Amino acid sequence: MKNIKDKHPSGSTTYLWFICLVSAGGGLLFGYDVIVVSGIIPQVVSQFKLTAFQLEFLVSCVLWGSAIGSGFGGIILDAFGRKKVLIIASIILFFSAMGSSIAPSTAFLILTRLLGGIGCGLATITCPLYISEVSPPNSRGRMVTLYHFAVCFGIVICVFANWAIFSFAELHVNSETISPFWKWFAVEQNWRMMLVSQAFPGFLFLVCTFLLPESPRWLIKNNRREEAESILVKINGKNRAQQVYSEIRDTVRLESRITFFDLFTAKLYKPLLLSILICIFSEACGISAVLYYGPQLFEQAGLSLGRSLGGFSIIAIVLLLFNLVAMHFIDTLGRRKMLAIGATGAMISLISIGSLYLVEQTGFIIVFAITAFVAFFASSIGPVKFVILSEIFPNRIRGKAISVGTICIWLTSAAIAQLFPMMREVMHTGYIFFFFAIDVAALLMVIRFLMPETKGRTIEEIERSWLLEKQAKGI
Repeated sequence: MKNIKDKHPSGSTTYLWFICLVSAGGGLLFGYDVIVVSGIIPQVVSQFKLTAFQLEFLVSCVLWGSAIGSGFGGIILDAFGRKKVLIIASIILFFSAMGSSIAPSTAFLILTRLLGGIGCGLATITCPLYISEVSPPNSRGRMVTLYHFAVCFGIVICVFANWAIFSFAELHVNSETISPFWKWFAVEQNWRMMLVSQAFPGFLFLVCTFLLPESPRWLIKNNRREEAESILVKINGKNRAQQVYSEIRDTVRLESRITFFDLFTAKLYKPLLLSILICIFSEACGISAVLYYGPQLFEQAGLSLGRSLGGFSIIAIVLLLFNLVAMHFIDTLGRRKMLAIGATGAMISLISIGSLYLVEQTGFIIVFAITAFVAFFASSIGPVKFVILSEIFPNRIRGKAISVGTICIWLTSAAIAQLFPMMREVMHTGYIFFFFAIDVAALLMVIRFLMPETKGRTIEEIERSWLLEKQAKGI
């Protein structure tokens, strides 16, 4: 142990960035997996003669699968550790990509997409949690935001990959130089190429997960002191590592009698309620409708399919760039202020989008209004919810507790993805965006009355604030 400490007198920022970037790779796969469907919808609907219900389920099945994966993922996380779950998730995502690309029927396609959703659910519950547990408090917000940045990066890669594959297919539709298999796979049914393309980053993520250490907080909870100390020294340096270790150990002792069911009692109901409300309102704001049906929304506004994909590419880039704003300010402005500013801007943008659709305004002004909404979401609502969710629960039950909030994210997102086409059939698109604006107004009320500031505080300090508050009240 002494030799390890001597090699890392002040900790390694490079090592911290490496393990956080690798674990954030699960977000890249999630972003890629959920958005790839936006490029295959027209072809798959035509080839398999999908009904409206089948289309809605094809789009949302990844999200339903994510809810399933998040549900049992919490149990696996607390029992077997964070690293093993990341490995399992990467394996599932890889085989889902391969299987969906050779789907002979609607049922097989939906089944493999649902399987991929389970992998996404495991990744989305594990990645932010793992990053929060290895990161120092002064950079934890930025590091957890890496996960959402990776989601956005995956979306950007997917959008451009879809566009490139679509363009390649159009260019070679009458080509006689391509082998029969590739003409079928990449030209005539190029949606298959779109689906298999996600296997390449999936394989890379699988290889890299084996290089990750286990979470030191999970190791301490399971009495694996030496392993935990060696990791803490690499991250924090020998001078700080012992202090961090003692703080985690003492908090684990304080929470020794805490069980999952305490979340539903006065002892810990407040963080549970906060996580549920933030997750639901953040996902019901309309971002799912924009990301999954973006090209179709732009076609409704008068753009051709090619120009719609181009407009959607702009949105994907904005989503990525404005996530950098969140990474820069989240540990200085704080979680509450960032979320409040972003939610206010998102609400105004949604009202503008609804108004433009109501007056039947067409063209790129619709792209501009939707882009503004995406910018406010990416710089606050999207990443902050994952940061808060990863910070506020006790070590002993963190995996199971986060699964509750994560389930709310994916059930809400799936419901929006499933209902949005049906809502467009029975009401004007403009009114739907007004509904999304009302949802964001409710999120602002949660921020104002329920959400504490967690900037600069250790996970253990946040946890003790809940527990000691109830002890002071005699609960």
